[in-house]
Amino acid sequence: MKILFVCTGNTCRSPMAEGLFRRIVSQREAAETIQCASAGLSAVAGEPPAENAVLACRELDVDISSHRARRLTSDDLDQWDVFFVMTNTHGYILEQAGALPQKIYVPRQIPDPFGGSLAVYQACRDQLCAQLEIFWNTAVAPALERG
Repeated sequence: MKILFVCTGNTCRSPMAEGLFRRIVSQREAAETIQCASAGLSAVAGEPPAENAVLACRELDVDISSHRARRLTSDDLDQWDVFFVMTNTHGYILEQAGALPQKIYVPRQIPDPFGGSLAVYQACRDQLCAQLEIFWNTAVAPALERG
């Protein structure tokens, strides 16, 4: 299963989600069956993650410091099985670009912490953790069981 986490700039939410989800995959010993990455709809390629995103994830022993932003491409639409988006708008844009609606997973809205304090990023991280657990339990685990 190939999962792409998608946000706007690929410096806050989606790299945090990718890092946090990798931790879940590792804990559940599913690394051989799941591939994940992240991208942004308006990303500036090569940008590092926001400092507070790195700090918030580091508190949970998740290191996203080496992440570099990348923009979603049309090729991505065929290469990924699931697009985990941060907002309904991200999902709408992906669908308009040609992503199949059944491949788009929209969690509870994840507000953009860009430019916020560490506390804002920690709240985003905690919301992502909760939504990633729901995603695992309702979408990923059942798909893995089906094979």
